[in-house]
Amino acid sequence: MYIEKTLEYYSKWLGKDRILYQNFTGITYIYSEERDKIPDGYGQPFDIYIFADKNRWIISYGNKAKEKIEKLKNYTDKIQFIENLKTVIKTVYNGEIHHNIKYIFQEPVKKAGRAIVLNHMDYHKYEEFFRKCNPDCKNTDWLKEYFEEMVQEHICTGIFNKDILVSCTDAPAMPYMSDKVQEIGIHTLPECRGKGYAAEACIKCIEKILENGKIPQWSTDINNIASQKLARKVGFAKLADVITVTL
Repeated sequence: MYIEKTLEYYSKWLGKDRILYQNFTGITYIYSEERDKIPDGYGQPFDIYIFADKNRWIISYGNKAKEKIEKLKNYTDKIQFIENLKTVIKTVYNGEIHHNIKYIFQEPVKKAGRAIVLNHMDYHKYEEFFRKCNPDCKNTDWLKEYFEEMVQEHICTGIFNKDILVSCTDAPAMPYMSDKVQEIGIHTLPECRGKGYAAEACIKCIEKILENGKIPQWSTDINNIASQKLARKVGFAKLADVITVTL
């Protein structure tokens, strides 16, 4: 069940339903109008979206990338490694490149003893926590509504230490299948890291996501080693590399 819904979700990202269910190798190119849209929760479109797992690459592209796609094909047909692919993209397109790792949930791990589900009365503690984690964020007019939405779903989970919220999950927007999948975000105060708080908060959040009938998702930047370790600790395994390009 976990793998099916997760593959369905990333197939939506690629712009072709259930393509990741198909058994093929090598490179496949997909033209999709999804690339010309700004996904919910993001500030820009992804003109190229590349999903690379095992022995296959699926390259989804939109109108901005269409003009040079044949040139990209000429290069990509000769390369085998992700880092080479990123170099080629920089050669062909002058765009903003991001490299993420996407994960698949495998099975629940032990329950989190210290983590709790936050309720409506915890908003001021959450706001204080958010401001500490995001000191450069000036506009928080949206924060209370966002918090209330998480509380309603019981997926804002965290750990308090001496009445101070020190680690807490959040719920990134899901551009597709929001009724079936939910990604987990996590933040911990810098001075409180390394104590297992984040893992316990995430385990509790996973528990609640599953109770809601949804499949937990995890995504992280290629350079975020701490997040990658945490993903494995709370029950995820690597699914694929994803390269996104905004032109």
